[in-house]
Amino acid sequence: MKRFLLSIAVSLAFTTGVVAQGLKVVDFKLLETDLTANTHGTSKQDQNGETAALIKIVTPERGFTFDGGSLGIVATEEHAGEIWLYVPRRAQKLIIRHQTFGVLRDFFYPIPIEGARTYEMLIDIGTGRYATITTQVAKANVYIDGENCGEAPLYNKYLNYGKHTIRAIKDRYEGQEEVVLTTSEEDNKTMFVNVNMRDMSDHFGNVNVTVENQADIWFEGRNVGTGYWQTQLREGTYVVETRKVDCDPEKTSFTVVAQRDNNIKAAPPSPHTGILSLYTRPRDVSAISNGSTPIDLSEAHTLPIGTYQLALSRKGYVSKNVEYTVNHNETTRDTITLDRVKYIKPNAFYFGAGYSIRQMGGITALAGAVYNNIDLEVSYTFGLSNSSDIPWYSTDGNDTYLSTMNYKRSTLAFKLGYQMELDTHLGITPQLGYEMERLSGTVTDGTNTYGDGSTANCISIGAKLLYAPIQNLYLFATPAFSIGMSKDSNFERLVDNSDITAGGFMMTIGAIFNF
Repeated sequence: MKRFLLSIAVSLAFTTGVVAQGLKVVDFKLLETDLTANTHGTSKQDQNGETAALIKIVTPERGFTFDGGSLGIVATEEHAGEIWLYVPRRAQKLIIRHQTFGVLRDFFYPIPIEGARTYEMLIDIGTGRYATITTQVAKANVYIDGENCGEAPLYNKYLNYGKHTIRAIKDRYEGQEEVVLTTSEEDNKTMFVNVNMRDMSDHFGNVNVTVENQADIWFEGRNVGTGYWQTQLREGTYVVETRKVDCDPEKTSFTVVAQRDNNIKAAPPSPHTGILSLYTRPRDVSAISNGSTPIDLSEAHTLPIGTYQLALSRKGYVSKNVEYTVNHNETTRDTITLDRVKYIKPNAFYFGAGYSIRQMGGITALAGAVYNNIDLEVSYTFGLSNSSDIPWYSTDGNDTYLSTMNYKRSTLAFKLGYQMELDTHLGITPQLGYEMERLSGTVTDGTNTYGDGSTANCISIGAKLLYAPIQNLYLFATPAFSIGMSKDSNFERLVDNSDITAGGFMMTIGAIFNF
């Protein structure tokens, strides 16, 4: 593109009567203070092991080849704005070739070439002149034909033949010069242009730019602030750009009015987004995002990229916490299933209490565990109800009256069962058990105690009926029938001489806490 524009410039020069002059060296000098040729990393050795001289060639074009004659060339390197040509000590001449601009033969160095020294050469390609541009205000930005060429002073700036507008700006100072270059001028001399600048304060306004989310503010290719930028600009229209990590930049155009405060609220950068699409079973669930924000999961959501913690809940179902990462321009999909609340738990520990309804009943305390619906329970019933009065007589054949007693029954029971869920809140556990009954007697007439501590062993069969109104609580009833398997002698006498029996029908009603 550059070569195309240069060709147009040369063609225009011909049409206006200005003829290109071909390659020539317009300046060659020793750079006294430049140590590049003798510095480690930038110095080079010639074929004799001596440190070569370095010629820094300034030219507006690339694509040159160089021939140093019998002494040759040590090396050639391309650098920003320069060509570095390394030549041996005592080099005499140089041939310069370019496919477009021709050949410069037998250029003899005007000063001796010494090893380890740095020189500067300016090559004119025949389409313009070199210029040095200065300004009245130090380090002013220099624009040539609208292109920012750096800060003044500018040395060895090559300008093509024709008309050029040179503009300088620094703070509130501005200046502009127009120059016309033709071949009628002294082509071998560097042109000097000084840009006169003047105070343009009357044409400036105060500018205050703010942006949300502490985004970076960029102006004319520079980062000028974060969240806020204050400056002064010449009247006119400008553009700022806001940027932030993981966001798309946004541009805001604004107009500056001179001698006024211009407050601009820039558009914040747009966060990178992705899509979160979740399907839940059941569909109607409540969801909270990151601890505080409700979110409707019945539809997909476009969200800023990042990690989201979701808390899902619904009455009758076990709440669930999930986490998802939303990536830029991606869709995150998943199916989430909430489990129904297990009121009748297949695995649990429990304890509770109830009242046992039976002959000589009492208060029952129980505890147990369920594992994979297998229920192991232990209980103890504290006897509260007394039996009827029972008289005792001697067994020596005389039937002598001894005393009258009544009794309470305490029972230690172990039961094994298998729990079955009938409904969400209902369960039944068929049980097989072993019971140890013990009677404690109280004398109601007489002085002698008989039958106190009598024991019987029983086997029981029954069921535990469960109703769970809420989680962790059962209301239960345990109808059962037990059969006496063995009794001690006193228990036998009581069974034979009273209405007391070992075992029998019973039912315990109460409440259980499970966890």
